[in-house]
Amino acid sequence: MNRLRRRRGTSVAPPVTLPDDDDILSEILLRLPPRPSSLPRASLVCKRWRRLVTDPAFHRRFRARHRNPPLIGVFEDYLGYPFFRSVLDPPDLIPRERFRLRLAEDEGGQWRFYGCRHGRVLLFNRAKNEILVWVPDTGDHRRVAVPPEIDGKEKIIWNGAVLSAATADDGFSSCPFKVVLVGVAGNNTQMFACVYCSESGKWSDLISVAAPFLVFFFRDPGILVGHALYWMASGDHGSTILQFDLNDQTPAVIEWPSDSDPNCYTQTWLTEGDCLRVATFSRGSLQMWERKVCSEGVAKWVLQKTYELKNVLNPEIRLNVEYVTKLGYAQDIKVMFVWAAHSVFMLQLDSLQAKKVWESCVISPIHPYASTYVADYVSLRMHYSSPFIYTRNYGLRKTGKVSRL
Repeated sequence: MNRLRRRRGTSVAPPVTLPDDDDILSEILLRLPPRPSSLPRASLVCKRWRRLVTDPAFHRRFRARHRNPPLIGVFEDYLGYPFFRSVLDPPDLIPRERFRLRLAEDEGGQWRFYGCRHGRVLLFNRAKNEILVWVPDTGDHRRVAVPPEIDGKEKIIWNGAVLSAATADDGFSSCPFKVVLVGVAGNNTQMFACVYCSESGKWSDLISVAAPFLVFFFRDPGILVGHALYWMASGDHGSTILQFDLNDQTPAVIEWPSDSDPNCYTQTWLTEGDCLRVATFSRGSLQMWERKVCSEGVAKWVLQKTYELKNVLNPEIRLNVEYVTKLGYAQDIKVMFVWAAHSVFMLQLDSLQAKKVWESCVISPIHPYASTYVADYVSLRMHYSSPFIYTRNYGLRKTGKVSRL
């Protein structure tokens, strides 16, 4: 009798129905995580959800809400051909074909990769003396001729950076951008910079600063720290740092830590307080340097930490620590891509945990790409409800049934 009473007392609550107001439902859907599979999964629930999540206005709001987009993949710079490779696991894995730059392929691999930022990719064609700014999510691109005073003989462009006040969404009209190019001039005794503004469609005058020694090249893509860009410049007497202030549009030279190995692999990144920090990665050790201003107002480099990589890295690459090569760096999440033991690893600099992402016998530069990727509905439905799935090496494998997500 007591059991019967207890059963009658515990009635099942009626199922909760979704709100009828589209505005309220849109607010709920906007809170989905910014993963590539989030909106495709939502679009398969019902026609109403599909209508909401495929609306271009919803896409703009979705990107605006997720201002810190996730790392979805990398572009490999292989002999002038940019190849996309996803770093996510299914169902978030994006096929290479989605971010294919046919323009670069058609022109015979003449494009040099300068990096990714704010959903845009910057490339330089030395043969045609022009830059290309490309939005992989939409396929939109813009080609801009380099100022004629940079003739490639007396002045050589070595690197550059693209930046915007907001991430790219509907192309170039809604999100103005700037491009900063840096190089060497005067028989490599001067470093210069020039800025292109998409709003005016014009280049600034060349701004030069004396180099501390003969500079031959800039190692890595520019790093954005606060309101300044930084590049590592190398020459006949080691390394130095070129700083370009975006507000004043003035260049400056920062000395390299004198106690560090001049031939090490390096990277700068943003820390709390907009401090400039440098990680030197060489000869089996990782050193963390920070540039601090002393009481006399003089800035100097201070060694913070030193790690012996053989003691902290994964066992599968620990034995090959002397042959680790840095390939690229994702600044916002402090992840360095390294090559060791015929494989590419993602090394988290905060935790020093490494994850193997793919095998490779080729050592080529890597440019991490972060984006709140929103594909068109047709391609989403084909990809996420097809009886085929994309395997890790981008081949097709039949599942035997339609995937229901």
